[in-house]
Amino acid sequence: MANGNENEAAETFAAILDPARRGSLYPHYHRLRALAPIHEDETLLGRRAWILTRFEEADAVLRDLRLHSDTSAIELFDTGSSGRTFFEVMRKLLLYLDPPDHDRIRGLVTKAFTPRAVEARRPRIQAEVDRLLDRVEDAGKTELVADFGYPLPIAVICEMMGIPSSDRETFLTWAHDFARRGDVSAVTSEVIERGEVASAGFRDYFLDLARTRRRKLGDDLISALVQVEDESGRLSDEEVVSTCVILLQAGHETTADLISMAMRGLLLHPDQLARLRAAPERVASAADEFIRWDTSVQISQRVGSEEIEVARQRIPAGDVLVVMNGAANRDPARFAEPDRLDLDRATASHLGFGMGRHFCLGASLARAEIATAVGTFLTRFPRFDFAEEPVFRPSLFLRGLARLPLHLG
Repeated sequence: MANGNENEAAETFAAILDPARRGSLYPHYHRLRALAPIHEDETLLGRRAWILTRFEEADAVLRDLRLHSDTSAIELFDTGSSGRTFFEVMRKLLLYLDPPDHDRIRGLVTKAFTPRAVEARRPRIQAEVDRLLDRVEDAGKTELVADFGYPLPIAVICEMMGIPSSDRETFLTWAHDFARRGDVSAVTSEVIERGEVASAGFRDYFLDLARTRRRKLGDDLISALVQVEDESGRLSDEEVVSTCVILLQAGHETTADLISMAMRGLLLHPDQLARLRAAPERVASAADEFIRWDTSVQISQRVGSEEIEVARQRIPAGDVLVVMNGAANRDPARFAEPDRLDLDRATASHLGFGMGRHFCLGASLARAEIATAVGTFLTRFPRFDFAEEPVFRPSLFLRGLARLPLHLG
């Protein structure tokens, strides 16, 4: 690539990383893809990384079993002794484990977290959606993130885990503080301190609950986790705790983002909103198009222990491949008119849940919650519109709205 293109690609990637540009992210993805579909960079991670923006390469990398999660990325969360509890919880999460530990624990967890189990909980998802919408119906307005998008998935995952409703407000606070601590672009002393409280709270609570369930099983996910075992044995208490943390965080943060961004997408595409109102049964299949159009998990990282080739570019062993999931989901070579939300789109294939070994365990749950939330909202409110301009969180790794104020009719 000529120096001029190299400089422009670097400037474009800097714009992608700029927190002030979250609302206009996708035009920069398109520009980077055109300039350098495999872009060499050292600014994102502080070491050499290869940024992938085309669907073909991104999909292939995520499916390649020679590659594994970038476990060294955990060092980004190490802030020293002041943040040690959070760091110790993070380094044991499934996300940062290599095979064979990753595959063993995932295999055990999958047995307890099936689509059938999610389907059985649909009535409870519906009940929680109705409860939350009852609270905002008479007000004539809502801040959708705080009133609906965020509390819905935390209530659902807490119930699945057997966490009493009386403890959910505490979990809501811990989940928020834990997630903010994980945003390495906005770490302050206050964020670290609150993250420590949340991490210790999760650890102690789940450890106690796991031990309680081993003595007396219940009808919940933690009871299922403490029962599952294979030829290598059962999950240890520590593994149950770390699995609970990742299921809680993955089961609420990203889903909350996806619900709010789906509603924003419908308002920006009134023709699709009208189609969904006319055929509400289509909402189940619409969930994947919502996720393709604007996804929460924007970045996935993979590393290989041997040199590989990606689109004729040789990637040295140990270098990081950074898949820009959101860019791949808007690749015009894969999706016609990719910037348009199209509920009739033929392919549901997208990278919002990842691919391969790290495909999202909670995909079935997320689809069920999105479909129930959006479908019920449209039924309850014949008219709604933006009350103010939506506000995005500054984070790129987990893209989402901080505020979505709506008028309700």
